[in-house]
Amino acid sequence: MKKLYITRHGETNWNLQGKTQGIKNSVLTKRGLLQAKTLAMKLKNENIQGIYSSDLSRAKSTAAIIGGLLGIPYNDSICLREVNFGKWEGLTNDEIIKKYPIEFQNWRNKPHMFWPPEGEDLKKAQERIVLFIKHLIDVSQKDNLLIVSHSTIIKLFLLYIMDMNLSNFYKLKQSNCCINVIGFGNYGPVLIKYNDTCHIKNHS
Repeated sequence: MKKLYITRHGETNWNLQGKTQGIKNSVLTKRGLLQAKTLAMKLKNENIQGIYSSDLSRAKSTAAIIGGLLGIPYNDSICLREVNFGKWEGLTNDEIIKKYPIEFQNWRNKPHMFWPPEGEDLKKAQERIVLFIKHLIDVSQKDNLLIVSHSTIIKLFLLYIMDMNLSNFYKLKQSNCCINVIGFGNYGPVLIKYNDTCHIKNHS
């Protein structure tokens, strides 16, 4: 059975400031760097054979740390980047609520029917991550692969494999440098592990 390990990047400055990141870049904090190193140590016994990262710097920095400690180069792809949050990027929730009160309420209450001004449709974002992973699993000769991506994108893929509507978007959580494991067997994908952060908590 092929296994796909999926993780969110390490903590960033904008995470701490509560800013919406989207496709804009924000550097890892010292804690974020430590989270990536701790995750790499956790993955040492998992026989990871390939690493694929979002092309955004926070994900690539995380992938570089993990790949460096595991001795595996990473490949980056625009298909793995975070959802584009348009005019909301760089703003905190309070700022978004003040400038776009109706839009924010729609986003929170009906995420499957709305996306931020000048941003990306969740359905289209889900389609790109699903197509990328399906292709990767189909063509790769390796059994254990790691993807380093972003909270929204990972949740969209998890909703897909669990056959859940996008309206359930806020029922899932993805912590920095968590571990999700998905097995791909004869009967399709199976969620084996979800948002595991035990390795982080043990070194906090």
